[in-house]
Parts: sequence; structure tokens; C-alpha cells
Amino acid sequence: MSRLPILVRLAVRNLRRNVRRSLLTGAAMVVGVGLLAMSRAFAEGGHEDWIESGVRLGTGHIALQAPAFHARRTIEHRLDAEVLAGALGALDESSLADDALAVAVRLELRGLASSAAAAVPVMVNGVDADVERSFAELDTALEQGRYLEQGDRLHAYIGVKLAERLNLELGSRLVLTAQDASGGIAAQLVRVVGTFRTGLPEMDERFVQVPLETARAWVGTEGAATSVAVLLASSRRVPVVKRALV
Repeated sequence: MSRLPILVRLAVRNLRRNVRRSLLTGAAMVVGVGLLAMSRAFAEGGHEDWIESGVRLGTGHIALQAPAFHARRTIEHRLDAEVLAGALGALDESSLADDALAVAVRLELRGLASSAAAAVPVMVNGVDADVERSFAELDTALEQGRYLEQGDRLHAYIGVKLAERLNLELGSRLVLTAQDASGGIAAQLVRVVGTFRTGLPEMDERFVQVPLETARAWVGTEGAATSVAVLLASSRRVPVVKRALV
């Protein structure tokens, strides 16, 4: 004979003996499970926000680069105009277009920023200003002046700590020096159009943005880029997009 009916009757009888205790226990379980689910949802939401903040200041959820560029960060490991066009074409396919919130073409250069006061190693990013506004949102960290705009040519957007080290103000000139496409050293004179403050030392002391076309002309890489950064609607879509691109 099965013991299950007997156990059920005993359980029901025990619940009826102290209804108040049973209701309080049940309510505590419901509230506990609800709080656990709520805390899990908050944790997952906070984790996704943390990821998004990181990728917006970095290379996005996905970065398309030449195989050796990630390790060496040198201009010879770049995407030429033909390869860049192919990469952008792949991202424009209907199966991927809905996943990409923004696609930023960038020319990243390691170089030196110099003024009459000092010289500092920097990372120079040639960017499309309109795309970067929706991607990195570095324009929202504006301290003085303005962000880069379409039509800018010999302008630079720099961190406040870099401006302090080089003793620069809005409108001040500085010289950017980097390796060009032929392996030589090329210099570019620019003016400070705005400064930003992120609170991250590496950004505020070492980061410079200039117009993409200015960077290309400076180092002789017409139509090329070092990376294509892709911002997705969610980090959960990364595996799907990666599989589609491979």
C-alpha cells in the first residue's frame, strides 16, 4: 500500500492545527523567493550596464581588426580600403543590421603629443564624430569647449590631464607625431577644440581624438582603418553576430 496518501493527510492535518503559523511560513517563502528573483534581476541588469559602459569606452562588443593588430597595435597591421569595405558590407547584411546599434570606423595610432611645455606618449584615435557621439559618448564627458564636429580638420579633443601636462588651453596648438604607412615618422599640427574628463587616468592623460580623414591624411592611409568597432543592443548577441561574421 502506498504511503503517499497517508503522508498527504498528515501534512494537511499539521497545516490545519496552526493555520496562522502555516500562513506566515507560506508568506515568508513567497516573499523570500520574490526578493531573490528581484535581486537576481537587479544584478543581471547592473552587470549588463557595466558591460555596456566598458565596451562604449573601448572597442565595442565586437572589433574587426587585422590578425596581428590586437597584439602589436602598429599601423602596418591595418585594414586597407578593400578589406574595410568588405567588413562594412558584411555588417550591413540584413541578418546583422538589426543587431548593430553603431559601427565605428577608427584609425588608432600610438604616438607622441608635444607642446612647448612637454611631450607625452598618447593613443590617437581618428574617428567619425557623428558615429562616436552615439557610440562612445565621450562627448558627454565634455569639460571645456566642444566635441569634434563634421567639417573639423585640424582639431583635437583631449583629456583634461593631458591638457594640464602639456599646459594647453582651448585653441592651443600641439604637435602629434606617429609612424606613417611608409615606416617613417610623420607630424601633424592640431588645435585643442575641447577637453574631456572621464575620471579614468589612462583616458584623461593619454587619449586624443582627431577627425578620421585628418588621421588618414597625416599617416598616408587613405581609405584605411585599424579597427571597426561594433556596438550591439546586448552582450548576449555577441555569439550570434560572431558566428554570422566568421
